[in-house]
Amino acid sequence: MALNGWRIMWIFAIFDLPTQTREQRHAYTQFRETLLKNGFTQLQYSVYVRNMPTFHKASALVEQMGKATPNDGVCAFLFFTDKQYALTRNFVGGFEKNNVLPEAEQLLLFD
Repeated sequence: MALNGWRIMWIFAIFDLPTQTREQRHAYTQFRETLLKNGFTQLQYSVYVRNMPTFHKASALVEQMGKATPNDGVCAFLFFTDKQYALTRNFVGGFEKNNVLPEAEQLLLFD
């Protein structure tokens, strides 16, 4: 099964977690650390992104991450193919910044 831009998936985790109490802040920190340990990279505040080789593997990871969402929080996971993500336009301070991709800690060739 060859990898191509229509099979490779990007997962966006977009969440809103309360942080009023010490326990809520702890749950927020734990969830954020779980995202990072599972290969997600922060794109913006409360927006994290991860690349996966197939939709099947992306779905399995989302099932796992969904269960880690704190009880009083909300998290949406969005799926985009590599081809769709390539159409993204990024603006910083009103100026378009092309090819702004999340920093990757390592290149995944085989999973």
